[in-house]
Amino acid sequence: MRFGEREFLLLLLVNTVIVVLYVLVELVLRPFWGKERSYSVLPKAGVMLLCPLVGIGFFALGWLFGRLLFWRSVQLEDVLFSKERVRPQMAAEEERESNLVPVEEAVAVADTGSMREMMMQVVRGDVRASASAIAMALGSDDSEVTHYAAAALQGVLNEFRTSVQKNYRRITAPPEAETEEGRAVRLELAAETIDSMSEFLRHRLLPVEEQREYAAKMDEIGERLLEEAPERMTAKRFETVSMQLLAVEDYENCRKWCLRAYAAFPGESEPYACLMKLYYTTGSREQFFRVLEELRTSEVPIDQETLEMVRVFR
Repeated sequence: MRFGEREFLLLLLVNTVIVVLYVLVELVLRPFWGKERSYSVLPKAGVMLLCPLVGIGFFALGWLFGRLLFWRSVQLEDVLFSKERVRPQMAAEEERESNLVPVEEAVAVADTGSMREMMMQVVRGDVRASASAIAMALGSDDSEVTHYAAAALQGVLNEFRTSVQKNYRRITAPPEAETEEGRAVRLELAAETIDSMSEFLRHRLLPVEEQREYAAKMDEIGERLLEEAPERMTAKRFETVSMQLLAVEDYENCRKWCLRAYAAFPGESEPYACLMKLYYTTGSREQFFRVLEELRTSEVPIDQETLEMVRVFR
């Protein structure tokens, strides 16, 4: 064996041993310590095998710098860049503001230049209030308008997901030595979360599976609220939960909430409207007309939407 070959083979052997130990630690011992496995273990091991010592040094230095520079994780869920906190005092632009129409109508009829200007105004304002119109703008033929709409909508979706996830963890966390004040705050948060989720989910901006996931979360939060503070479950919140479940075709849980509302609020119109919408959607003709006739002959005050339904099927 010539000079240098022995040293080179020894280098390869040491490198291989280090790589094998690295793989064993990551795939075997890491789960044993209660940590999740990393999906980058095998690619890193391949690089270290193909680049003896250089690959190991590269990843070792990366780990070292990561520990030194990023030793504390950033809690992004506690940081919400809400536009609601900004209240600029600006003079009114009378000429522009006197020529406004609903955003949905503008998206449908505006030309390219007008739509771009409108989207810029929407992005600078309260995006959540125009979320459904922004979603319509995603289908525009103008790539610039589509870009504005996608960027604005993505920000709204991310804020919604972060907020709901944070609230959900606080609401469903095991109450360890919870004070009466802390319990009241948690239940108030549950009620507010149901209201805010309903306001957002009604726009149908999320994919079907994600919409179904958040409807299930609303169902769970409603169950906790009904169990711990039933007085906070108003007829409107019963309707809110049941209609979100109906929208994702979870008919069984929707029926559960509709019947609960019917039993808890016999003098309100919301339970009747929920049952009629459920029976109409599921094709339950007899039950639909039974509830319709019961509502029509009762003294329950009827809102405009339910009244229109009664007039149509009367």
